[in-house]
Amino acid sequence: MAARNTAVEAVVKSFPFSLLLSLFCAFLTINHIRALWGGFDLTELLWLIYNATASVLFLIRVAPSAVSMNPVHWLVALVTSFSGWFFLSEGDNSSPVLLHTAESLVLFALLVNIAAALTLGRSFDFLPALRRVRTGWLYRIVRHPMYLSAIIVKVGYVLKHPSAYNALLLLALAAIYDRRARYEEEVLSRDESYAEYLRRVKYRFVPGIY
Repeated sequence: MAARNTAVEAVVKSFPFSLLLSLFCAFLTINHIRALWGGFDLTELLWLIYNATASVLFLIRVAPSAVSMNPVHWLVALVTSFSGWFFLSEGDNSSPVLLHTAESLVLFALLVNIAAALTLGRSFDFLPALRRVRTGWLYRIVRHPMYLSAIIVKVGYVLKHPSAYNALLLLALAAIYDRRARYEEEVLSRDESYAEYLRRVKYRFVPGIY
Protein backbone atom coordinates (compact mmCIF):
# COMPACT_ATOMS: atom_id res chain seq x y z
CA MET A 1 0.00 0.00 0.00
CA ALA A 2 2.83 2.40 0.87
CA ALA A 3 4.50 1.68 -2.48
CA ARG A 4 1.23 2.30 -4.29
CA ASN A 5 0.71 5.62 -2.49
CA THR A 6 4.26 6.63 -3.34
CA ALA A 7 3.67 5.85 -7.01
CA VAL A 8 0.41 7.81 -7.08
CA GLU A 9 2.07 10.74 -5.33
CA ALA A 10 4.85 10.71 -7.91
CA VAL A 11 2.27 10.87 -10.70
CA VAL A 12 0.38 13.74 -9.05
CA LYS A 13 3.62 15.69 -8.63
CA SER A 14 4.70 15.05 -12.22
CA PHE A 15 4.59 17.43 -15.18
CA PRO A 16 2.40 15.06 -17.27
CA PHE A 17 -0.31 15.35 -14.59
CA SER A 18 -0.05 19.15 -14.72
CA LEU A 19 -0.23 18.94 -18.51
CA LEU A 20 -3.41 16.83 -18.28
CA LEU A 21 -5.07 19.42 -16.03
CA SER A 22 -3.91 22.18 -18.36
CA LEU A 23 -5.43 20.45 -21.38
CA PHE A 24 -8.70 19.90 -19.51
CA CYS A 25 -8.98 23.61 -18.71
CA ALA A 26 -8.11 24.44 -22.32
CA PHE A 27 -10.91 22.10 -23.43
CA LEU A 28 -13.37 23.97 -21.18
CA THR A 29 -12.60 27.18 -23.03
CA ILE A 30 -14.03 25.73 -26.25
CA ASN A 31 -17.65 26.09 -25.13
CA HIS A 32 -17.02 29.68 -24.07
CA ILE A 33 -15.44 30.47 -27.43
CA ARG A 34 -18.46 28.97 -29.19
CA ALA A 35 -20.83 31.03 -27.04
CA LEU A 36 -18.90 34.21 -27.75
CA TRP A 37 -18.89 33.40 -31.45
CA GLY A 38 -22.68 33.63 -31.35
CA GLY A 39 -22.62 37.01 -29.63
CA PHE A 40 -20.70 38.91 -26.99
CA ASP A 41 -21.43 38.00 -23.39
CA LEU A 42 -19.28 39.36 -20.55
CA THR A 43 -19.88 36.35 -18.32
CA GLU A 44 -18.74 33.95 -21.03
CA LEU A 45 -15.69 36.12 -21.66
CA LEU A 46 -14.68 36.06 -17.99
CA TRP A 47 -15.16 32.28 -17.82
CA LEU A 48 -12.99 32.00 -20.91
CA ILE A 49 -10.28 34.17 -19.31
CA TYR A 50 -10.40 32.18 -16.08
CA ASN A 51 -10.13 28.77 -17.73
CA ALA A 52 -7.40 29.98 -20.08
CA THR A 53 -5.52 31.39 -17.09
CA ALA A 54 -5.90 28.12 -15.19
CA SER A 55 -4.66 26.21 -18.23
CA VAL A 56 -1.48 28.29 -18.37
CA LEU A 57 -0.90 28.19 -14.61
CA PHE A 58 -1.23 24.40 -14.48
CA LEU A 59 1.35 24.21 -17.22
CA ILE A 60 3.95 26.45 -15.56
CA ARG A 61 3.35 25.72 -11.87
CA VAL A 62 6.28 24.69 -9.69
CA ALA A 63 6.60 21.13 -8.44
CA PRO A 64 5.08 20.64 -4.97
CA SER A 65 7.11 19.57 -1.97
CA ALA A 66 4.05 17.82 -0.53
CA VAL A 67 0.63 16.72 -1.80
CA SER A 68 -2.21 15.38 0.33
CA MET A 69 -2.82 11.70 -0.37
CA ASN A 70 -5.97 11.60 1.74
CA PRO A 71 -8.82 10.30 -0.48
CA VAL A 72 -11.35 12.45 1.41
CA HIS A 73 -9.34 15.55 0.49
CA TRP A 74 -9.36 14.46 -3.14
CA LEU A 75 -13.10 13.75 -3.12
CA VAL A 76 -13.89 17.15 -1.63
CA ALA A 77 -11.70 18.85 -4.24
CA LEU A 78 -13.46 16.99 -7.05
CA VAL A 79 -16.98 17.64 -5.74
CA THR A 80 -16.43 21.36 -5.28
CA SER A 81 -14.57 21.80 -8.56
CA PHE A 82 -17.37 20.23 -10.60
CA SER A 83 -20.27 21.29 -8.38
CA GLY A 84 -21.60 23.74 -10.95
CA TRP A 85 -22.84 20.77 -12.97
CA PHE A 86 -25.06 19.63 -10.10
CA PHE A 87 -27.37 22.65 -10.21
CA LEU A 88 -30.64 22.57 -12.14
CA SER A 89 -31.42 25.27 -14.71
CA GLU A 90 -35.18 24.96 -14.26
CA GLY A 91 -37.35 27.64 -12.67
CA ASP A 92 -35.99 30.84 -14.19
CA ASN A 93 -36.48 33.94 -12.06
CA SER A 94 -38.75 36.55 -13.65
CA SER A 95 -37.76 39.40 -11.32
CA PRO A 96 -35.57 41.95 -13.17
CA VAL A 97 -34.04 43.09 -9.87
CA LEU A 98 -33.02 39.59 -8.81
CA LEU A 99 -31.77 38.74 -12.29
CA HIS A 100 -29.63 41.88 -12.35
CA THR A 101 -28.34 41.06 -8.86
CA ALA A 102 -27.52 37.52 -9.95
CA GLU A 103 -25.61 38.70 -13.01
CA SER A 104 -23.71 41.29 -10.96
CA LEU A 105 -22.72 38.70 -8.34
CA VAL A 106 -21.46 36.29 -10.97
CA LEU A 107 -19.42 38.97 -12.75
CA PHE A 108 -17.91 40.18 -9.48
CA ALA A 109 -17.09 36.63 -8.39
CA LEU A 110 -15.42 35.80 -11.70
CA LEU A 111 -13.23 38.89 -11.46
CA VAL A 112 -12.22 37.85 -7.94
CA ASN A 113 -11.55 34.33 -9.17
CA ILE A 114 -9.26 35.54 -11.96
CA ALA A 115 -7.43 37.91 -9.61
CA ALA A 116 -6.96 35.13 -7.01
CA ALA A 117 -5.63 32.72 -9.65
CA LEU A 118 -3.14 35.31 -10.89
CA THR A 119 -2.05 35.99 -7.31
CA LEU A 120 -1.35 32.29 -6.77
CA GLY A 121 0.61 32.23 -10.03
CA ARG A 122 2.88 29.20 -10.23
CA SER A 123 1.48 27.93 -6.90
CA PHE A 124 -1.95 27.37 -8.50
CA ASP A 125 -3.30 23.93 -7.66
CA PHE A 126 -6.29 21.61 -7.66
CA LEU A 127 -5.46 19.31 -4.73
CA PRO A 128 -4.19 20.37 -1.30
CA ALA A 129 -0.47 20.72 -1.94
CA LEU A 130 2.49 22.67 -0.66
CA ARG A 131 4.12 24.79 -3.34
CA ARG A 132 5.46 28.31 -2.93
CA VAL A 133 3.26 30.02 -0.37
CA ARG A 134 1.47 33.05 -1.80
CA THR A 135 -0.18 35.48 0.61
CA GLY A 136 -0.39 38.72 -1.35
CA TRP A 137 -3.15 40.94 -2.71
CA LEU A 138 -6.63 39.41 -2.09
CA TYR A 139 -5.07 36.86 0.24
CA ARG A 140 -4.22 39.68 2.64
CA ILE A 141 -7.96 40.13 3.23
CA VAL A 142 -9.22 36.55 3.46
CA ARG A 143 -7.43 33.20 3.28
CA HIS A 144 -9.53 31.68 0.51
CA PRO A 145 -10.84 34.32 -1.94
CA MET A 146 -11.06 31.75 -4.74
CA TYR A 147 -13.41 29.50 -2.80
CA LEU A 148 -15.43 32.52 -1.70
CA SER A 149 -15.82 33.58 -5.32
CA ALA A 150 -16.94 30.07 -6.27
CA ILE A 151 -19.67 30.22 -3.62
CA ILE A 152 -20.78 33.67 -4.80
CA VAL A 153 -21.06 32.37 -8.39
CA LYS A 154 -23.42 29.69 -7.11
CA VAL A 155 -25.42 32.22 -5.11
CA GLY A 156 -25.94 34.12 -8.35
CA TYR A 157 -27.01 30.95 -10.11
CA VAL A 158 -29.55 30.13 -7.39
CA LEU A 159 -30.98 33.64 -7.65
CA LYS A 160 -31.33 33.13 -11.39
CA HIS A 161 -32.77 29.62 -11.07
CA PRO A 162 -34.47 29.52 -7.66
CA SER A 163 -35.61 26.15 -6.34
CA ALA A 164 -35.52 24.26 -3.06
CA TYR A 165 -33.06 21.78 -4.58
CA ASN A 166 -30.65 24.49 -5.76
CA ALA A 167 -30.86 26.34 -2.43
CA LEU A 168 -30.15 23.19 -0.39
CA LEU A 169 -27.31 22.25 -2.73
CA LEU A 170 -25.80 25.72 -2.27
CA LEU A 171 -25.85 25.35 1.52
CA ALA A 172 -24.29 21.89 1.33
CA LEU A 173 -21.57 23.09 -1.04
CA ALA A 174 -20.74 26.08 1.16
CA ALA A 175 -20.06 23.64 4.01
CA ILE A 176 -17.97 21.42 1.72
CA TYR A 177 -15.94 24.40 0.51
CA ASP A 178 -15.23 25.16 4.16
CA ARG A 179 -13.92 21.61 4.61
CA ARG A 180 -11.77 22.00 1.49
CA ALA A 181 -10.28 25.18 2.90
CA ARG A 182 -9.50 23.45 6.20
CA TYR A 183 -7.86 20.49 4.46
CA GLU A 184 -5.76 22.84 2.37
CA GLU A 185 -4.68 24.78 5.44
CA GLU A 186 -3.58 21.53 7.12
CA VAL A 187 -1.16 20.83 4.28
CA LEU A 188 0.06 24.40 3.82
CA SER A 189 0.66 24.80 7.57
CA ARG A 190 3.67 22.51 7.20
CA ASP A 191 5.36 25.67 5.96
CA GLU A 192 6.09 27.98 8.90
CA SER A 193 5.45 31.07 6.77
CA TYR A 194 1.90 29.86 6.11
CA ALA A 195 1.38 29.06 9.79
CA GLU A 196 2.32 32.67 10.49
CA TYR A 197 -0.04 33.78 7.73
CA LEU A 198 -2.92 31.94 9.46
CA ARG A 199 -2.21 33.88 12.63
CA ARG A 200 -2.09 37.16 10.71
CA VAL A 201 -5.14 36.72 8.44
CA LYS A 202 -7.89 35.48 10.73
CA TYR A 203 -10.81 35.21 8.32
CA ARG A 204 -11.29 32.30 5.96
CA PHE A 205 -14.00 33.68 3.65
CA VAL A 206 -15.74 36.86 4.84
CA PRO A 207 -13.73 39.75 6.35
CA GLY A 208 -14.77 40.48 9.93
CA ILE A 209 -17.20 37.56 10.05
CA TYR A 210 -15.66 34.19 9.20
